[in-house]
Amino acid sequence: MKTKLLIPFLLLLAACNTTNKPMTEEQKVAVKDEGSVVVNELFDALKTSNTEKFLSLLENSPDYTYISAGEAYTYDKNVEMATQYLPYVKKQTFLTKFEKYLIVDPFCFIYLWQGDNGMYMTSGDSTILEDYVLSYTFKKSDSGWKLVFGHESQKVPLPIDTTMMQ
Repeated sequence: MKTKLLIPFLLLLAACNTTNKPMTEEQKVAVKDEGSVVVNELFDALKTSNTEKFLSLLENSPDYTYISAGEAYTYDKNVEMATQYLPYVKKQTFLTKFEKYLIVDPFCFIYLWQGDNGMYMTSGDSTILEDYVLSYTFKKSDSGWKLVFGHESQKVPLPIDTTMMQ
């Protein structure tokens, strides 16, 4: 299973890295500044369940992959899932505990996020997903920054005693 996920991720990184020259600090800051705008747009779309905005930030390509709840989604499957699911989400909240931008090259960056994700459904149900982790890879094209790979997971208890590792 890990190999199944690792190979597409490594291929994605290789596909993003279109230049061999090291980036200057100014270039890295510029990518991070641009990247933070698209990341905020993505979170804003999720916070307000704006399906149209969310989908506009995804790269419609055969390379697109999104992993959630043990499933790998293509672009088409993610569109199907989002259009069926997001209308039932009244709002989401995100409490950031950790975030990091990994700049791959001038046209690709990886955004890592960990925190608490509150989900409030139109039915009145709600839940807080604690220690939720997101990793998003964005690629810049003529149409701007687009999400080409995403992965989300939640911390689960290990089935072994970990006290000896502390």
